[in-house]
Amino acid sequence: MAVVLTGDYPGCYGDVRLGRPVTYECRPYGERLSRPGGVAVQWTRAGASGVPAPPADGAGRHLTLSGVLHGPVTRSWSRRVIEALEGGHDTELAAVPGPLAGCLVTADKVFLFRNAVAPEGLLYRREGSRVRWSTDPLDLLDGTPDDLDEQALWRCCRGDDVFVYRHPQPVGPGELVVMDARSTTRRVFDRITPLELPRRTPMAEYADLAHRMLLDAVRPYAGRGRIGIMLSGGLDSSAVLTALVEVGADVVAYHMHTDDPLADESAYARTVCDHLGVPFVAVPTESGEGYLSRARPFPHPFVGFAYRWVEQLAERVHEDGITFLTWGADGDLCFGPYRYGLHDVLFGDIAPHEKAALCRGLIASRWELSRVLRSVRRSSSLLDEYLPVGANARPTEFTAPAPGVPDDRYDSDYSAKEHTMDLMLWWPRGILRCSPLGDRQIKRLTARMPHAYRLLVHQGRMIPKPVLRLLLSTRLPATVWRRYGRLWQDSPHKRYAIAHPHVFAGLIGTPQSQLVTRGIVDRSRLAAVLAEPASLRRHSETLICAAMTELFLRDHAALTREGGTYADTATG
Repeated sequence: MAVVLTGDYPGCYGDVRLGRPVTYECRPYGERLSRPGGVAVQWTRAGASGVPAPPADGAGRHLTLSGVLHGPVTRSWSRRVIEALEGGHDTELAAVPGPLAGCLVTADKVFLFRNAVAPEGLLYRREGSRVRWSTDPLDLLDGTPDDLDEQALWRCCRGDDVFVYRHPQPVGPGELVVMDARSTTRRVFDRITPLELPRRTPMAEYADLAHRMLLDAVRPYAGRGRIGIMLSGGLDSSAVLTALVEVGADVVAYHMHTDDPLADESAYARTVCDHLGVPFVAVPTESGEGYLSRARPFPHPFVGFAYRWVEQLAERVHEDGITFLTWGADGDLCFGPYRYGLHDVLFGDIAPHEKAALCRGLIASRWELSRVLRSVRRSSSLLDEYLPVGANARPTEFTAPAPGVPDDRYDSDYSAKEHTMDLMLWWPRGILRCSPLGDRQIKRLTARMPHAYRLLVHQGRMIPKPVLRLLLSTRLPATVWRRYGRLWQDSPHKRYAIAHPHVFAGLIGTPQSQLVTRGIVDRSRLAAVLAEPASLRRHSETLICAAMTELFLRDHAALTREGGTYADTATG
C-alpha cells in the first residue's frame, strides 16, 4: 500500500522576543499577517491546515515547517519532533522522512533545523532578544543600504548563484540552530553517510541499487492523485519519470519548448513520454519583449536566463490544477562528474578489469598524454579546464574591475536561484516541488560511488552519468539513454541578446541604473559591448544576469523608499 504524503508546507515565518508570549497562526502562503510581532506563522496552501499541536500541550510550544513530509502529520508525530528537538535527540530528528526544515518556539528558546536533504532556504536573524526567521529573506530586512553585500552583487552580474544579504543567515543542510536568552549555538545533527557496500562493487550493481532506491523515493507519490514532472528529455528527469510510471503514479509531463532548432529538446522528451504512455504537454517559451518581465518583488537576484520560461511553465501547471511537481534536480550533483583523472581510476574502489578498460579510454581521449599522467595526483583533475574560473570565467567586460572577487564555485548548500523560483513562481500558485534524485538513500549511494563511475571516456568521447545510462538502458529507447553531447542550450538567450541591445541599455546602462550608481556597471564599457553583435553573443548570459540583478535592486530601492517593514510588502 502506497504511503500518502500529507505534509506539504510552503514555508514558515516568525518574529518573537525570547521569554515573551508567542501566538501561532496558520495562513495561506502570501496572506498578510494580522500582527507584526510575537507570532509564529505556518504558511500553507489555501484551505490546508497547519501543523497539528501535540496532545495536551499546555507549554506554549509552536512547531512550524517547510518542505514535504513522507507520511501522515499527526499530533503524536508533532510531539515526537518537539521532544527530539528539546531533548537533543539528533538521531531521531534526522530520521524524519522527507526534505524538511522548520522552527520550534518554546517559552524561552527558538530551535531552527534543516535536515540534510532539505533544499528550502530557511533563514534567520537575531538582534538581542528579538529572533526572526523566514523562508523569505524579504521578511528579515529593514530596508537599509546595509542590507546588501556589494561584492556579491558584482558576482551576481557574472552569473554566480550567491547569497547577497549581510544580516540574514541561512540554516545549512543538516544544521540545528538553538537560541536562548544568553547564546546562539549551531551544530550539525544530520549528515549524509556513505552507504556500506562490498569492495569493488561493479558499476552495474550501482545502477541496480540506484533504480531500487529511486523507486522507493517516488513510491510515496503514487497515492496523491495526478502529479506533474518537469521533463527536459535528459537523463535525470527521464529516470524520475520512468520510476514514477513503474510505481503506478498518475503523472503528466511538462516540457519547456523553444522554437530555436539549436536548443529544442522536445523530440527526446516526446520519445520518453510515448514510450512510457505519459501525457506530454509542451509549454512554448518566450524570447521576445516580455522575456525580462516579472510581477512580484525579487527576494534574490535570479542569476539565470530561464526565469520567464519557468514562469510560463508554472502558469500552465497551475491552470491544469497540479499542486505537486517533481523534476530531475540533484542528478548532476549525485551522478555527474566534478573531478576525474588517472588517480580516480587507479586508486578507486573498482575491479582490475574495469580499471584496465578505463585506462584505455583515457589513453585514447582528446587529453594530451602528459596531462593524463599528471592527473595521477589526487590534486589534479582533468575537468578543471571546464570550471568557470580564471581564463574560463564568464566575460564581464561591461562591469567595473573588482579585484579580489573570488572565483565562482557552486555551493550546493544553498541555491538562491531555486529559492527564488519557489518564492515567486511555485508557492504563490500552491505548487510544491520535490526532487526524488535528492533522496537520502540515493545521496548515500552516490557518496560511496567511485569518481571513476561518474564519467566514461570511450573512443575519445566523454560520456557523463554512466550509472544513470545503465539504469535506463533496459527501460527507455536507445535514442534517449545513448544520447551523447548537448544541444546548444544557450542559443535562445544569445539570440535574445543580439536582438535586444536596447533593453539592456535601458535597464543597466542609464545614469539612474542601480548597478551604475553603485559603481558595478561601467556605462562606457557597456556601450562598447552592446555595439557589437559578436560581443553581445559572448556576453549574453552575464548581460541577462546583470539585468535580473538590476530588477532586484530596483525592488530593494523601492521597498527602502516606502519605509516600514519588508514583511508588510512581501506578504501583502
